[in-house]
Amino acid sequence: MKPLNFRNNLKNLILKLPIPSGNIFCFLFNLITFFFKGSDFISYQDNYYHIKKKNWKFYYKKQGAYAYLAGLEKRSEDLKKAYLIENINFYDNDLIIDCGANNGDFYLCFKKKIKYVGIEPSPIVYETLKHNVGKQITYNKALWKSSDEILDFYLKDEGGDSSIIPIKDCKKKISISTITLDQIIENINSHVKLIKIEAEGSEPEVLEGLRLYSEKVSYITIDVSFERGEDSKSTLIECSNLLFEKNFRLLNFAIHKSRLTIIAKNKLKDKNI
Repeated sequence: MKPLNFRNNLKNLILKLPIPSGNIFCFLFNLITFFFKGSDFISYQDNYYHIKKKNWKFYYKKQGAYAYLAGLEKRSEDLKKAYLIENINFYDNDLIIDCGANNGDFYLCFKKKIKYVGIEPSPIVYETLKHNVGKQITYNKALWKSSDEILDFYLKDEGGDSSIIPIKDCKKKISISTITLDQIIENINSHVKLIKIEAEGSEPEVLEGLRLYSEKVSYITIDVSFERGEDSKSTLIECSNLLFEKNFRLLNFAIHKSRLTIIAKNKLKDKNI
């Protein structure tokens, strides 16, 4: 068996078991990392787990084991493949909007000095996002089809499954202020190279909030997996129809590690950009 496959199988086994906290979790995480000759070791400080090499931190053990046990470089490679951006050329100062940013992992995908905007509704996860992306722009709001609403937000942060749509096994419900993609683009007043949307089932509502400035966007990549509501429905059809209405054409779709994604390009930007 290849080492990477073995590590993935080991990681999946760990995720099914009770995960100890604090320094014990760090010891087990670092032992596996050392065994596979990795270098992304972690420490525990002020209730957060810190990846020393990258000045990166996370709060939830399950999410940390899933995302980082194979290392940050592997995490970025997985995300580039999952969101179908491997064949897009990115340049310094390209603007990326990350909807449902979580810890900011999508930021790891870009070697160039991009401009990044991350939106994360969960208060605890938002603190890790702010730390991880430094001086980039962040919002502790929920993307929606209208701004300045106060809506219920259902927390299930351990696996990155929180949603504005009611979900099963919700751990806590909070109130959150909403913002639209239009409002964000207006605030930035810039062309947008790529929007990535991962909203745990509310992707159609996020897209509905892009009414005025869709012509300023070159690419949109969306996680349309089976995550909407208690019935766990896919948002593939709704998102595809909305993209068509907004003058985008679908370029590709993929299933990567149970994640279903699509990517579309603005028809007005059909030159090589």
